[in-house]
Amino acid sequence: MIVISIPAGMPRVPKIIPLSSLAPGVRLLTAGLCLVLAEGVSAQRAAENVVRAAADAFGSSVGDEQIGLYSTSNVRGFSPTAAGNIRIDGLFIDRQSGFSDRLVSGSQIRAGLAAQGYMLPAPTGIADFSLRRVAEEPVQSVILERSRYGGVRLAADLQARLAEGVEAAFGMGYEEDEEGNGTNDIAASAGGNLRFTLQPDADVTVFADYVEEIENQFSQRYFTAGPYEPPEVTPLKFVGQPWAKFTGPRYNVGVLANYRPGDWEYRLGMFRSSREWDQQANVLYTDVQPDGSARRRSALGPSTKLLSDSLEARITRHFYEGNRRHSLTVNVRALDRSRDYGGTVGIDLGDANIDEPVYFERPDVEVGEQSQESVEQIALGLSYDLRWEDAGQLNIGIQQSDYSRKVIVPGSKDLADDESPVLYNVNANAPIGERVVIYGGIVRGFEESPVAPISAINQNEAPPAAQTQQIDAGARMTLGDLTAVAGVFEIEKPFFGFDEDRFFGAQGMQINRGVEFSVAGPVTETLQLVLGTVFYDVILTGDAVDSGALADSPAGAISRSSTLNLDYRPPWAPGWSFDLGVTSRGEQNADSQGLVTIDPYTLFDLGLRRQFSFAENDVVIRGRLTNVFDEFAWNAGSTGAYRYIPPRALSVSLRMDI
Repeated sequence: MIVISIPAGMPRVPKIIPLSSLAPGVRLLTAGLCLVLAEGVSAQRAAENVVRAAADAFGSSVGDEQIGLYSTSNVRGFSPTAAGNIRIDGLFIDRQSGFSDRLVSGSQIRAGLAAQGYMLPAPTGIADFSLRRVAEEPVQSVILERSRYGGVRLAADLQARLAEGVEAAFGMGYEEDEEGNGTNDIAASAGGNLRFTLQPDADVTVFADYVEEIENQFSQRYFTAGPYEPPEVTPLKFVGQPWAKFTGPRYNVGVLANYRPGDWEYRLGMFRSSREWDQQANVLYTDVQPDGSARRRSALGPSTKLLSDSLEARITRHFYEGNRRHSLTVNVRALDRSRDYGGTVGIDLGDANIDEPVYFERPDVEVGEQSQESVEQIALGLSYDLRWEDAGQLNIGIQQSDYSRKVIVPGSKDLADDESPVLYNVNANAPIGERVVIYGGIVRGFEESPVAPISAINQNEAPPAAQTQQIDAGARMTLGDLTAVAGVFEIEKPFFGFDEDRFFGAQGMQINRGVEFSVAGPVTETLQLVLGTVFYDVILTGDAVDSGALADSPAGAISRSSTLNLDYRPPWAPGWSFDLGVTSRGEQNADSQGLVTIDPYTLFDLGLRRQFSFAENDVVIRGRLTNVFDEFAWNAGSTGAYRYIPPRALSVSLRMDI
């Protein structure tokens, strides 16, 4: 890595300009589009309530609200997104950029009992997204929101039946989000889907989702010089660099087709996913001392792009035998991915204090050449599913995957990886009496490895995919209208971290063991409950642990995570609902040597909704206060970087279905 020192006398930027000069015009244009769209047809956004929709505490999202122990970035301690385990309407997509709310209505985490019967599940869980669909009575929605810390969101989502058998759900949005670390994100989005019902058992859906990142600032990371947490800093204070940001488009497009004649079922999904950055940049505070003094560093690199084409095709044949249904599925999954990474130049910005912003002009540096990576993978799978009424379910699957990865490295020898693993899964569940169902399974997978973070000398490099394994078991019990789930799991996956030169690569094996609990459902006609807890035991093995270079538990590992959500609709106040959210985290290991432990913390959120009719239109006013008591705490990532939790924030939104 080349390091350039910036002299202390370089001119400083006097203040942060959080919004680009074009933002007011874009804001006005988007508001105008929302008003124009409000003249026509109509999207059921007003009634969205994630607490009421959740079937368990393992992770659900509806619209822009998410609850549960797990998320699309964390399932049982691993990221299904980083592992490439994203599905859209149940079909595999090699997604390189996130979906907007214009395209999807929410997501469901498929892990544990929720993965039972799911064809070819994955060890680190699956995030299954649902396309927005046209309701029985099409509506359109206008959304106005004062988001956290004073940002603004505007959106219009529409549904329409354009002709017999032709339905459309699409929308447009604009966001200016101010984050808890003082950074600003500005983006405009447009997307939706068009569904053609060719006959009662056949349909085709085409979709597109486009987001333009108008401005996205990189948040700062903190690395201490010894075994201690950084001192407390002032939340919402931006101490990065105004030029450490990126712009660029990201999009997802695809076609889904379904044909279900008689006992046969045919499904096809073809997708393209892309993301672009106009530059690579970061802001790091290294060698942080207990008094807040540190070294300010950054890096700049050329533009970069991720592009992937993927598909899944399935053929399923159902056989019926009395009260038993047998299903045999043959499927093919394929991807062709390319990415550029590297070429960054390290910049030393001198001595600093982590709570005192000092701004520099963007240095003029000559960036390096980039590496070019290409990945091709094709997997052929066979799955058998037995559903036996009152007796249970059995699912067995096997896959043969052919994986090829090539990397062209400037000035060095090219890299190549070729693997052909055979993967399998066996999952089963069975009722024990009328109220209890037991389940268990083993899954062997071949999943993507995490991309090198911006603090690595090989930032954005993607190591080759690796084999992983999960074993889990548990039980579900019905308690009146409540559903309780308890389970245990063990996941084994390669661990990626830094070596002494801050090169991000495989450092050993990580084993996540845990016990998880969930209770969800209506307590009374007016009170809805979602409650969950997971206890972790995270272990590292390998040469780095044996030599003492790494502790036997990775940085970022936590001992417990708990969540509680209540939604109350008082009978004495029709149209009103009140919600409470509590998230609690146990001790967290903060460094690779196991010398720093971050204390547990608990956060409280409060919210309310007021639903009413205005000119025969459904209207909901939604208010949320997060981190009510304004707790300050650090979180540590797997690379040893510290970031503080978001401070107290208030958001207020108005949603109208027309």
